[in-house]
Amino acid sequence: MATSRKKRPKQARSKATVDAIVEATGQIFEKEGFKKTTTTRVAERAGVSVGSLYQYFPDKQTLIAAFFERRLEQDVALLQSVLTRVQPGTSPGELLRVAAQELVRVYRDDRELYASVVEILPLMEQTDEVRTGIARAVGLASGYLRMYPDVLGDRDPELLALVAFHGLRGALNAIIAHAPEKLDDPHLEASLTGAAFGFLGLPDDDARK
Repeated sequence: MATSRKKRPKQARSKATVDAIVEATGQIFEKEGFKKTTTTRVAERAGVSVGSLYQYFPDKQTLIAAFFERRLEQDVALLQSVLTRVQPGTSPGELLRVAAQELVRVYRDDRELYASVVEILPLMEQTDEVRTGIARAVGLASGYLRMYPDVLGDRDPELLALVAFHGLRGALNAIIAHAPEKLDDPHLEASLTGAAFGFLGLPDDDARK
């Protein structure tokens, strides 16, 4: 399991250094995978000394966790943008369609990155940084579900959000790992939308609205 960061940056210069390190981590990690991502290579790419890197990140696992945290922040921002795009009274079905479209687009655009992510995803999801990001995403989704008591019924909105969130991500991660060419299937978005309706326990005819 990844360890915690030694300290968080407070000054603008320190934040810029950390940003450069995290960006360099992503660049190397995406192109060459986990095994070839080293603190020395990251420091060289970021233009900082290894000593400076170790002030904030004690090991490679913490570097990768910080990169995952940054990606999850982007995923949460994407979810927030999806929620702001829907009009009041928009059906859950329409929201799920928009969310599936955006999620597939992200995986298609960054397929090399997600291919590298798959091999260490279980490890990274145990870090505090990633768990916090996932909790934020699930919190947004469960908050939206509470707006539809007729859909929610007497069920736990957080449980439904957890199942839907991890179910959709799990499906896309499995495609990336085992059949990446299926990512370009024109029916993928509809399949994910239908799966999400199944996770929420909604009838098939609602998914077609």
